[in-house]
Amino acid sequence: MNRRAIPEFDMSASGAEHLRRRGILAIHLLDSLRIDPRRLQPHFHEFYQVFFLQGSARVMLDFQDYRLRGTAAFFISPGQVHTVYPGRGMEGVTVSFTQSFFDDDAPPPSRLLELPFFFPDDAQPWLRLQPPQVPDIASLFRTLREEYAQALPDADLILRATLRLTLLQLARLYLRASPPRKATRARAIVRQFHAELEKHFRRETDIGAYASLLGITRNHLNDVVREQTGRSAGELIRRRRLLDAKRMLSHSDMAVSEIGYALGFEDPSYFSRFFRRYEGVTPSDFLEQFREKCQ
Repeated sequence: MNRRAIPEFDMSASGAEHLRRRGILAIHLLDSLRIDPRRLQPHFHEFYQVFFLQGSARVMLDFQDYRLRGTAAFFISPGQVHTVYPGRGMEGVTVSFTQSFFDDDAPPPSRLLELPFFFPDDAQPWLRLQPPQVPDIASLFRTLREEYAQALPDADLILRATLRLTLLQLARLYLRASPPRKATRARAIVRQFHAELEKHFRRETDIGAYASLLGITRNHLNDVVREQTGRSAGELIRRRRLLDAKRMLSHSDMAVSEIGYALGFEDPSYFSRFFRRYEGVTPSDFLEQFREKCQ
């Protein structure tokens, strides 16, 4: 069997091509699955995606299963392995977009990185909507879908404005459901640590290196991270490397030893021991189990 167990997909070939080239697509989720049934199997892509789902469904996101009954929004960050298994009576809209489409001419850093549900660390990547909230959010997704389908002049401008409004409204509801802790110096340090970790986790595994980047001591970084997250800084580094290993095992043609080298492990046997210690199975066993689950 080809080791490339999980494919990378482009946006669904539906609707106006010029809008997809700009980096936006909004269609019924079931239409997307009919156009390309392979999307019922785990896959990933390098753009953002939001599912607005109503009814019964199961969503697999980065090897975790989430079961839905009711109405919810799911948030997919670039690189995340995912799929949707529709249940009886499920309806929904899928909106795909690139960071460049969302940002347009806005200077960096991207506002996308300030939203609480993309690259969410330990936060949940979905929001269950309460009945009074559903009509307004459903209306926004309907506008996105209809504007995309009609593809009238200036559709990209209206789609961008509506997308930003939709995400900001969802962020407001998300934070209302899970209010963030009061902004403090400690929370700022943890956020900076996560940002640096996302940039350097493949090359840098030493806590001291991240402490230097943040201008604090190693012990202070570890104490603050543990206080705020319940985990040590070292554990968060290992968890991020483990997630990358699982993604690469799932959608790479590389051998296990090559993946180990790519992740900065000088010895393939050490990579296998690392993976087994924190995942409970060897890399080969993980891949076999995941293939069986996807059949």
